[in-house]
Amino acid sequence: MKALLLAPLLATALLTRCRAPDGCAPVSTRCAGNVAEICNGDGNWQVLADCDAVSEHSNAGFTCAYVNEEGVTGHTCLPATVDAGTMEGGVL
Repeated sequence: MKALLLAPLLATALLTRCRAPDGCAPVSTRCAGNVAEICNGDGNWQVLADCDAVSEHSNAGFTCAYVNEEGVTGHTCLPATVDAGTMEGGVL
């Protein structure tokens, strides 16, 4: 009986693990709409920060943008008042 109950859980775990890689380079970042994403060790994009959610929780506007300053590079949520247009864009 236990095996019958655990079978769907095991099947779900195996199916999610069998996902084909997106082909991204691990630790690279990008903006997908207003969501900052990071490439995990399996070569798949995963959510790093949802800038709309950050905006909602902070009561200030945030947008996904590329940052390259003081040795810190990557895509993240920045206050909408920051001029991201002067920063480099694209996938790291």
